[in-house]
Amino acid sequence: MSDDVNERLREKTVQIVSLNQKMEALQAQLTGSQRRANQLGSQVSELESTIVERESEIQMLKSELAKTKGALDTVGREIQEIKSEQTQLLAKKKPGGETTSLKDELTLAQMTIERLRTDLQAFSKAATAILNDEEGSRDRLKEILLEFGDPKYRILNMVLARKSIRLEEIASTLVTDMTQALKYVEDLQTAGEVEIKDGNTVFPAGKYRELKVPKEEWKLLEPSDIFFQLEEFVGKTDDSSSIIRAIETAVEILEQKMARGGALIFQMRRTADSWRKQPSNLEELRYTIRDWKGRAQALA
Repeated sequence: MSDDVNERLREKTVQIVSLNQKMEALQAQLTGSQRRANQLGSQVSELESTIVERESEIQMLKSELAKTKGALDTVGREIQEIKSEQTQLLAKKKPGGETTSLKDELTLAQMTIERLRTDLQAFSKAATAILNDEEGSRDRLKEILLEFGDPKYRILNMVLARKSIRLEEIASTLVTDMTQALKYVEDLQTAGEVEIKDGNTVFPAGKYRELKVPKEEWKLLEPSDIFFQLEEFVGKTDDSSSIIRAIETAVEILEQKMARGGALIFQMRRTADSWRKQPSNLEELRYTIRDWKGRAQALA
């Protein structure tokens, strides 16, 4: 009787061990599936972000091509006007003592036509390269437009490259007077491309300063990595609205990940509110974020 009971106990024990092994195997499969799902989610987010970037680049290229076409039309008109002036000069000038002066004017006009023809060829090559999607074509077009293009486009590119630039420097670069430079800048401001501060300093418009917060990517990260990404984000922009959104996004995600992070999250909210009222020093904010990261690691 005792032997039968012991035998049944051994059988049950074997069954339990077998079930435990199956559960462990299933748990391992589940963990692997979850890890794979997280990886796929991250890849999907990256692809979505890439698609958005490509769409943005396409729109920028379309805009640049439109500006290039306008520049080409302008150059073409200038060539026609110079040829017309050359014809009028030939009709008005009489032979005699003015022959040398006429030759000088014709030589100057011919040189101007050749320069404009060269500019036109450069524009055409750059536009064709972009249409053929050649590598580096977009950068080449920017270089040409900065050198030969419409003054307003040149100003916009200077502002975007420098983040801020004084009106005197714009006038000096374009070799024009302050009044004309200010008119160009005011036209760009009306078009929503730049902003003028203190009547003399030009900044990119808000649409250029705003930076998208990669919320879906941050959701997949550990708290310490979120703080690292937040610091990197702040280092890429000086737009206060973008910085506030980034801090608030980090708070929203960390609330779900840090059970004991109440005091830290409260401080982050206060910092976002403070920046909403009055933007502070960017370098100080980055040091603050590093402190948050250290506190989050201690809580973990």
